[in-house]
Amino acid sequence: MGVPGPGTRLGILVPSSNSNAETLTASILAGQPDLGIHYSRFRLPPSLDDTVDLGVLGDAPALLNDADLQAIAFHGTSGSWTGIRSDRALCAELEAACGAPATTASVAVVEALDALSATRIGLVFPGPAAIASRIQREYATHGIDVLAISVPEAEMTNPEIALLGSADIDAMMRPAFSRGVDAVVCVGTNLRSGYLAAGFEQEFGVPVVDSAIATLWHVLRISGSSRPLPGWGALLAAH
Repeated sequence: MGVPGPGTRLGILVPSSNSNAETLTASILAGQPDLGIHYSRFRLPPSLDDTVDLGVLGDAPALLNDADLQAIAFHGTSGSWTGIRSDRALCAELEAACGAPATTASVAVVEALDALSATRIGLVFPGPAAIASRIQREYATHGIDVLAISVPEAEMTNPEIALLGSADIDAMMRPAFSRGVDAVVCVGTNLRSGYLAAGFEQEFGVPVVDSAIATLWHVLRISGSSRPLPGWGALLAAH
């Protein structure tokens, strides 16, 4: 008889102001008793222009590493505008420090789009339009053409983003489903768009890549624990 409890341990590094990561992940993985998800928090730098590196993460990776992980993920999207290359460098640093494969939300989104063969997207971003334009330019360097951008009218803090209701999120997502897109990407792991992804896919026939869901999808993949998780959109359903 094996040891009771999860046989696979996955670590997630969560910004301290994020309240979506644990609850969404727990909802998706309900009924998957072999998977243990462990979290460590860190404080984001004050500027959106700052690159997240091991210095920013502080003790969080080492504390997670004590759990003997099979994979680790940085649950943040700043690399989407500061540079995917810098996020891949962070992955290499985390792998060296923790001895386990690593990903980030920004890397996971790009990998998910590749898995879905999606190169023409609508972008949903719950932050400033200027940052969304930088995401558009960064994605272009990876062969991803952003055809439509939807951002909120007023700037919000990370906790305020987490408090948006379904109607507000629906109104923010809907404009991104413009003609010609083959996926809609929601960048911002504290935006609870993952709960609406499957419904929008049924309505428009276009996959939705939510950055929080993509993070879970990719950390499962790199850990060798990938499996179909229906009910949360095309990305997880196809595994």
